[in-house]
Parts: sequence; C-alpha cells; structure tokens
Amino acid sequence: MHQEPIRAKTMSPVRRRGTGSRRMANCFARRVRLTGWPALWLGCLWLGLIAGAGGPALARDLPSSLIIIDTDGRMAPEVFAHVVGLSSRELATRFGATGVVHCGGAVGTGQLVGAANVLVTAAHVLFAPDGTARASGPACGFVIEVGGQRRIVPIDMERVLTGSREPYDAPALQDWAVAPLAAVVAGARPYPLAPAMAVPGEVVLAAAASTAGVTRRTLERCRARTVTARGEGGLREVAIDCDAEGGTSGAALLSEQGGFLGVYVGFRSFHPGEAGPFSMSHYNFAVTAEGPLRRAIVKAAGTGEALSASR
Repeated sequence: MHQEPIRAKTMSPVRRRGTGSRRMANCFARRVRLTGWPALWLGCLWLGLIAGAGGPALARDLPSSLIIIDTDGRMAPEVFAHVVGLSSRELATRFGATGVVHCGGAVGTGQLVGAANVLVTAAHVLFAPDGTARASGPACGFVIEVGGQRRIVPIDMERVLTGSREPYDAPALQDWAVAPLAAVVAGARPYPLAPAMAVPGEVVLAAAASTAGVTRRTLERCRARTVTARGEGGLREVAIDCDAEGGTSGAALLSEQGGFLGVYVGFRSFHPGEAGPFSMSHYNFAVTAEGPLRRAIVKAAGTGEALSASR
C-alpha cells in the first residue's frame, strides 16, 4: 500500500458574534492506519467525532492546520508591495481580486478569475462531505474589498462547475470549484488566466482568511516544487513550499504579474503545526488551472481564452 503522511483540506472555523464561542465548519476527516506510519487524516479538521483506533477523537485534538515551510514568509499586502517595489495602484491591480468565501459554517479563500462575477475556490469550501451545498442564498457569499469598500455578493450555488461535488471522497485533483456570483463586483479587476504553471517555478500565494475565521490578507513569494499527480487535459497537483493555515483553502497561486495559475487545496505532513523544511512528508499543495478547471473558468466567464499580461 502506498504510504502517505497526513493529508488535510484547510478551512477556518467561524466565530459567532456576541458569544465568543466557535462553531466548527461542517467538515469531516477519516483516519486510516498504515503499518509503521502515523494515522492518515483525509479532509477538513474542524468538526466532530472522528472514528479511529482506540475510539473517536475530537476535532480539537487533531493536528493544527498551520503548515509552515522553513519560516513563515507570508506578508501583509502593503509589506509585500514595499518588498517587491509595487505602487499601491499596482498592488490593487495585480493582486486585488482575492477575498473571503463564507458558506454555511465554512470559511475559505476565493478570487475573481476571468470576469468580475466568476469565483474560483476549492470545492470543499462550498460542498459538505455528503455532496450537498453547505448553504445557499445569502448564507453562501463572497466578500471582497474594492476601492476601500467592502462588497458582499451571494454565490449562485445552482450553477457551480466543479471537479467533484463530493471532494472529500475524490482525488485532490478534483477539489476545485468555479461559481457564478449573483452580481458583478463593480470596479473589481479579476485575475486573468496565465499560461500553464512552470514546475519548478516561482508563484505568489494570495490568501484572505485565517484560522480564526477572520479576514487576514497575505501575499507570499514561494515556489512550485514538483508535480505530485496528473489528471485529465494536463491538470496537475503540485507540491508547493508556500505557507498556509485554516482559511487558505481556495487561495490563488498567481504569477508575479497577477495571472491565475492554480488553486490551493490542502497539505500533507507528519508534523502539522510545527515548522520544518520542505519535503515529501511536509508540504502544501495546489491544483493547476489547466484541463477541466481552465475550461470551466472560460465557460463561466463567457469569453475566449484570456492570457495574462503585465498590468
């Protein structure tokens, strides 16, 4: 049997206003015992009782979803702009299409791609383990800041295109979703599709949600290290040395010019919560914007293929 370290899909719990308590996102995990290896956790780590050897384990007892490769390289957008030499206008133009997805009890990251009413995120942010939508209408929406103003737009869950509506039971290659929004986000500059991701190669990870379930926008220069799986039409799962935590699920991997390269899905690690060097037992991973994911974006945007340009 192929032996793997912990694999998980990372979302964030939601903090209820006024009570200070946390309601866990509607995620699940299952544990598989492999000879000579620690338990393999599949799925989100935020809810419920998980059956395992010696009885159930509470979600709070599961490993942290904070996955740091070497040292934490994530920066606030303003700091990132200063480091790489971008003006505030260039920062907003290249990296301003990222926001937070709230769907039922789940909180993840998403972004506008191809059009100002097309959201791309991870499928497990929108769909529960049983394949049903986590929520609909106003309870499932995208939050983004445009020109200093906060916009909230409902997600049209009836028209979502996805690799799988049961992402917890499907290969990680299918854990992507392209969702029409109920309205265009006026003034937003969606990420254009970039040419296929170079592996190995440089990427920028743009996230917007944190483990605490609150908005925390970060940008990080990091690298796509190696291809870990291949799918239809050139779709690839890629190990990356970017840093991530609960709430990063669905975040964009971008080019330096702000072109969309892929979507963050989760991690595999023997020591989540503890920083360590990149290895095949400690890494985050993403799915590239190729094959069916790319076709879904083009279809939803209602345009021909749009490649990124310097902006």
